[in-house]
Amino acid sequence: MKNSFLRRSVSLLLSIFICLSTIVGVALTASAASTTGKAIVIGYPRNGDTNYSTVTWGHDELHYMGGWMCHKGRYTTFYTMNSYKGNICYCIEPGRPLDTGLVFTQKDEDFFDNFPEEYNSTISADDIKLFLGRILQYGYTGQISDSWKSQNAEDADTMSKAFATQLLVWETVVGERDEYFNHVTSNGYNAILEQVRGDHPLKNGIMNYYNAIASAVQQHTKMPSFLSRTAGKAQTVELSWDGSRYCAELTDNNGVIGNFNYSVPGMNCVVSGNKLIITSNSAPTDNVTLTAEKKSSQRRGLIIWSDGAYQPGSGNQDTVTFGQQVDDPVKGYINLKVSYGSAKIVKVSEDGKVDGITFRIQGEGIDKTVKTANGGVFQLDNLKPGAYTVTEAEYEQYEPQEVRRITVISGQVTTVTFSNKLRRGDLTVKKTAEDGLTGGMKFRLYGTSLSGIEVNEYAVTDKNGVATFKDVLIGTGYILEEIDTPLRYVVPDKQTAAIEWNKVTEKSFDNILKKFNVTVTKSDSRTGLPQGDASLAGAKYGIYKGNQLIDTYTTDANGSFTTKYYICGDDWTIREISPSEGYLINTESLHIGAEAKLYTVEYNIANPLDSYEDIIKGKIAIIKHCDDGSTKIETPEVGAEFEVYLKSAGSYENAKETERDILVCDEHGFAESKDLPYGEYTVRQIKGWDGKELLAPFTVFVSEDGQVNRFLINNAPYTALIEIVKKDAETGKIIPAAGIGFKVRNADTGEYIVQHINYPTPTDIDIYYTDVSGKLMMPEKLPYGNYEIIEQCTAYGYVLASAPIAFKVDGEKTVVTVEKFNMPQKGIICISKNGEIFFSAVETDGVYSLVFADKNLAGATYEITAAEDIITPDGTLRYAKDMVVDTVITDENSVAESKALYLGKYTVRETKAPYGMVLNGTPKTVELTYAGETVEVTETAAEFYNERQKAALSLAKILGRDETFDIGDNGEILSVQFGLFAAEDLTAADGSVIPKDGLLEIANCDENGNITFKTDIPVGAKLYVREIAADEHYVLSDEKYPMAFDYAGQDTALVEITANGGEAIRNELIYGSVKGLKIDRETEKPIVGAKFGLFRSGETEFTAESAILTVESGEDGVFTFENIPYGDWLIKELQSADGYLANEEIYPVSIAENEQTVEITVVNDRIPEIKTTAAVNGDKEVCATEVFTLTDTVSYSHLIPGKEYVLKGALMDKNTGKAFTENGEAVTAETVFTPEAPNGTVTVSFTFDSRLIKENTSLVVFETLYKDGKELAVHADIEDEDQTVKVTVPEIGTKATVNGEKSVTIKGDITIEDTVSYKNLTVGKEYTVKGILMDKATGKPFLVNGKEVTSEITFTAEKKDGEITVRFTFDGSKVTKQTDIVVFETLYRDGVEIAAHADIKDGGQTVTLTPPAPPVPQTGDNSNLGFWIGLGAVALGGIVAVVIIRVKSRKDEDDE
Repeated sequence: MKNSFLRRSVSLLLSIFICLSTIVGVALTASAASTTGKAIVIGYPRNGDTNYSTVTWGHDELHYMGGWMCHKGRYTTFYTMNSYKGNICYCIEPGRPLDTGLVFTQKDEDFFDNFPEEYNSTISADDIKLFLGRILQYGYTGQISDSWKSQNAEDADTMSKAFATQLLVWETVVGERDEYFNHVTSNGYNAILEQVRGDHPLKNGIMNYYNAIASAVQQHTKMPSFLSRTAGKAQTVELSWDGSRYCAELTDNNGVIGNFNYSVPGMNCVVSGNKLIITSNSAPTDNVTLTAEKKSSQRRGLIIWSDGAYQPGSGNQDTVTFGQQVDDPVKGYINLKVSYGSAKIVKVSEDGKVDGITFRIQGEGIDKTVKTANGGVFQLDNLKPGAYTVTEAEYEQYEPQEVRRITVISGQVTTVTFSNKLRRGDLTVKKTAEDGLTGGMKFRLYGTSLSGIEVNEYAVTDKNGVATFKDVLIGTGYILEEIDTPLRYVVPDKQTAAIEWNKVTEKSFDNILKKFNVTVTKSDSRTGLPQGDASLAGAKYGIYKGNQLIDTYTTDANGSFTTKYYICGDDWTIREISPSEGYLINTESLHIGAEAKLYTVEYNIANPLDSYEDIIKGKIAIIKHCDDGSTKIETPEVGAEFEVYLKSAGSYENAKETERDILVCDEHGFAESKDLPYGEYTVRQIKGWDGKELLAPFTVFVSEDGQVNRFLINNAPYTALIEIVKKDAETGKIIPAAGIGFKVRNADTGEYIVQHINYPTPTDIDIYYTDVSGKLMMPEKLPYGNYEIIEQCTAYGYVLASAPIAFKVDGEKTVVTVEKFNMPQKGIICISKNGEIFFSAVETDGVYSLVFADKNLAGATYEITAAEDIITPDGTLRYAKDMVVDTVITDENSVAESKALYLGKYTVRETKAPYGMVLNGTPKTVELTYAGETVEVTETAAEFYNERQKAALSLAKILGRDETFDIGDNGEILSVQFGLFAAEDLTAADGSVIPKDGLLEIANCDENGNITFKTDIPVGAKLYVREIAADEHYVLSDEKYPMAFDYAGQDTALVEITANGGEAIRNELIYGSVKGLKIDRETEKPIVGAKFGLFRSGETEFTAESAILTVESGEDGVFTFENIPYGDWLIKELQSADGYLANEEIYPVSIAENEQTVEITVVNDRIPEIKTTAAVNGDKEVCATEVFTLTDTVSYSHLIPGKEYVLKGALMDKNTGKAFTENGEAVTAETVFTPEAPNGTVTVSFTFDSRLIKENTSLVVFETLYKDGKELAVHADIEDEDQTVKVTVPEIGTKATVNGEKSVTIKGDITIEDTVSYKNLTVGKEYTVKGILMDKATGKPFLVNGKEVTSEITFTAEKKDGEITVRFTFDGSKVTKQTDIVVFETLYRDGVEIAAHADIKDGGQTVTLTPPAPPVPQTGDNSNLGFWIGLGAVALGGIVAVVIIRVKSRKDEDDE
């Protein structure tokens, strides 16, 4: 009994001790839960792990960046606080020791405010804090367990994720992650990843999670590529003015533009595709910053357990664990500005003088005068955007510039170019000339212009004699001169000229022909002086130009004459027409040195000419008979001697030796003199036969060269009548013309015969005239002798033949008929020919011009026909009317002369034009008229001008049309240009050359595609045309189209020459094609049936209706757009194939070359699919006792690796079918992830406080997958068990007793034990039961000494359902009456009520207390014994506790 008492006493004391200890412990925990905690370290692998090893799970000693390190270890270690089932903690002080049981102080995130910079030189403390929160957002945040085994797939997955999380935490702490969470090299230190051995059993899983978490953290903070993380480092973007507003367009290359909200004061921000478009109607006064903030960005809050010392080599290891999700603003910045604009003046000028030019800029409050410099540029900065005027000062050498209006745009330089054109004017030169030939004359204008530029220009007169200098720089001191003046002209003096702006200065030049005269002296070829009776005077000379007699001259007494002045030339000659008396005619043609090149002035004296002539010589022969003839017997007088001497000498002695002779008759009575010069000689007999009288002297006239004057000297001379008949020398016909006069001279005496007539009046006559029959009979007979008739005047139309006609009266005839033959006068028709020729070539700025001038033309053929019957006076029909009498061709001097033609009217008609000329079909009538009897051949002239055959060069152009693309009808033809080129050298008459391939003209097509070239080209020119510009949509051809100007014959004035044989030259469109391949991104297999559209560049509406062309991909996945013209185009998928998402990408393509093929590959993604499996720490059913994180593992398929996706989930209450709410707010979660493979899983975590749930429910997770804000897939099946987690509400029941009894009598202190049964608690979690004793009678708390009696107990549920005992001890002596005590109990989790049992009528909760009977006195006191027994028990318990703790500590060290 005693022992029982002792046992009960000890038990009671121990119970009291334990209760007190529990109460004290609970109180301490309650006061320190937010500030301290005990560390728990668990090492892996655990016993029973099939991959157990102390090598592969460990690592060597490693030294990290920042001074951190870790000792060699054998295990992979995880940490928690306060409970072996607690939330995982991660080491943030690698290398520092951590033992189970060490006490640490809880810190909030401010812990990192004092993080020492020297331990991490890569990122800031704030970045460390943020990255740790993000690592915990995507890493493992569950509880740890000492039962994890790597052979269990779920455990292995959890351990891998946890260790991967720890690795990233360490990398962040030591500095192996930069501000973008990119991994950095460890610079000679060990890398954190060296913690994971290559043979670590969980290596693959760890690295998979390591990469996934790292990627998620990077993606978490990834912002559009144009943003910076700090405003200080942000780039500055200039807003540009588009004409109506300021705008900037920013392109995101990171694919996250839709995840952010954008704001900037006073501006609008709009997201379009991957572009952010910023607009503002006004310019900000200063730089502004655009802020972008990520939408719905959260991370885990941080709880740090620290020993107060944070540094390598000091203190114990601090750890970090996760708290509630907190907002995690991810912000980016970009600076925007609108700068003032600038106006830039660029000066260009013909003369290159661009510096120092004054301008005035006005507008927006600015009025500034500036001058250009540095190459003609001036830039005025800091101008307000707006309209300005720019005015250039006027300069006399430049054309005035218009005022230019410019718009200055913010941030831009508005450039205005002023191009100064020098002032110019024209000058014309009017050319006159004595000979009227004014075309093709070349002039030079030279000097220094007002602008200081040297001018040296040339111009050639046209057929009207006008030379034009176009666009000559103005100036006053120019010199104008004629150059290359033809030699026939006196070079005119130079003239000064002034050129005025927009005016025509007129000058004139007159060409004076050079002239000459010549003196001709006639001399005797032997003696120089006249012989005999001959005279040098009276010789008739003609001056000829070519064969044309121009004038005649007669020598004076000295045998000389001087001509008048004639135009210089190289074909002037002097010819003797008739000799002077006694001389033979000189047939030699004397050339006059009258060439123009020999002279420079107008009047010139040619070198004198000498004409040497031979005297007429004859002989005198005598037959001397000694009778008088009456006997009829002729007796030669042998030995008779005669003196012969020039009569004018007076005597033989006085005569010159050449002019005298002695004649002695031979046996025949014959004697003959030597040759005697022209003259009258006296023949005097000086000897005779004896008895015979000497003959009286007589006179003999030696007048014909080589003539022997014979005399028979005797008595009784013969007589005869003389008839003179006038005949045509060519026909022999009598010329029936009256009035032809003759003189008759006695050739023997030289005296003219004078006869006497009595009718009509007695008259002596010495000239005898023909009658109308053309004959005359002398009225008296002439005696025996030698005579001659000399024509004094001839018939009209005939040439006077003044040469004597000799006849004799010798007795043979009583009537001597003398025939006088005359030549009919003839004439020459002189034809001159000129026309326009290619005279010179001039090059200006690479373009050649052809200059034409009037020049002589050779090779023209003319037919001369009788315009009437041509009949000479002798009655002979010489030419019948229309008879062709001659055909002539112009020579190189452009002259053609007919043969000598009979007088009359003729028609000259051109029958063949010179090469390249048009036949002049207008005949000219000319008349050869009688020019007087002294002119043998008269002359008349006819001038002809030939028009040059010209060519009209043209081509027709046609452009290919494409109605589909609307090309070809929009004025494209106007962009087509052709050049006209020389196909070979073109040489002008002056020797200048247009080289082969020289450009003659550039011409544009008109709206009809036609070109007519303006260039005038010469016959024979071989040219070609080549296209030199075309609309960009067309193939520019380099083909040369020949255009040869072949002479088309003299009857064609204009030759139409069309390129390409008259066929239109066609330009084909530049066509290319786009070949696309449509494939599945995952399988790279072709996709059939996707529809694509081709759009114009700049299109914003992509529909089948707005598409130009549409195609579908074929069985091989290929789609082709054929015949796509030149330009920029867009291709976009219009309709995806079945089962595929639409590809929203726009593919720009450019066709730049003909037959170009642009290849693109369009990748499509299958419509993603998602399935979900929801669990709380792997459990499908949980009790409503915790703040749980529900992890929904979403399996996905058909995603794009490397692209960012968003999973948005919501918890649904299956009972209601509506969203599950917490404090009125729906419980949602969102995760952003970037898949590495098309198929995989991602987790979405939902944190909710289940303690607020008051009835059993099932939570169903609905998930929606998004990309770029677009919904791709949904999984929302309220009946899907995989998506469902059941939540059961805790319940408690109580049974109160006192020592097992429901009704007791109070004896001193009393303890009511309330056995609380619970259901649906979470194993391993700590709960608190709080109870209060209620007075059933009053329904109010039971009071002892005025205070409520309460009790509470904190316990960790080891089972889902169980019991605990709550004890209420109080002084029972205060109960004075029977009282029903009801125990009310409330169950708490982390201070939140989760269940209660408070039924005042519940008998199970009720204990009846009855006051004791009056006390019975004690007989003994064993209280001291109980005290010591209790004290011993406490001591023993303490010893046992110390031993247990020590053993446990050693066990944990081994696990480490």
